[in-house]
Amino acid sequence: MHFQRRQWDSDFFEVEVATITDADLDELRLRQTIDELKQHRFRLVYWPASHPIEPSLADELGGKLVDRKATFVVDFQLLQRSHLLPLEIVKPYAESMSTDELEELAIQSGELSRFAVDSHIPRQKFVELYRIWIKRSIRKEMAREVLTIPIENRIAGMVTLGDKDGRGDIGLLAVDRHFRGRQFGEMLVQAAQEWFIQHGYQTGQVVTQADNIPACRLYEKCGYVLERVEYYYHFWI
Repeated sequence: MHFQRRQWDSDFFEVEVATITDADLDELRLRQTIDELKQHRFRLVYWPASHPIEPSLADELGGKLVDRKATFVVDFQLLQRSHLLPLEIVKPYAESMSTDELEELAIQSGELSRFAVDSHIPRQKFVELYRIWIKRSIRKEMAREVLTIPIENRIAGMVTLGDKDGRGDIGLLAVDRHFRGRQFGEMLVQAAQEWFIQHGYQTGQVVTQADNIPACRLYEKCGYVLERVEYYYHFWI
């Protein structure tokens, strides 16, 4: 069996959701797996594939490429650490800060995500998903820390920090559209790296959309290198 049911996603989207667990399926095995998923009455199927498939095949099977997921990694021991940027303006989240502004930043961070790109997913569900993500992050359920840039009585940017496979993992990162062009994104990444180093991490990672060129360039500027690209498909069957 090449798939696994997604309990949380099934409850949230109110349809049966599964993930295909074999990233290297050929056309025949992909067809067989989709047929088996139909028999089990799944409605939405994620497939993080190691390779792209023909758009005509994806369309025939009810699928669409919704993300080219790029994983970037950094070795903190090799990092050229710079203190030229004023990182002291980056502050940990405090309960006095506006959660509404953090939620809006979380939504901005996900505008190119597969949940926003997939036209079968209602906009309100995408928004609700990212609101849940940031709420659970500030409660330290989905993150170890949330760093912010509070400026001019607003939260200009934020980044969530977690752990994935023993690496310091950047989750959500966003700079409010009214504050862009002021190096706040770079400050947040550098502050995240400092936090990870201080907490004993040797390596770090961040996952973003390969089509999000500004984000990819930001991480490369901050010392990250591309490790792999996955091709994320959503099949509605």
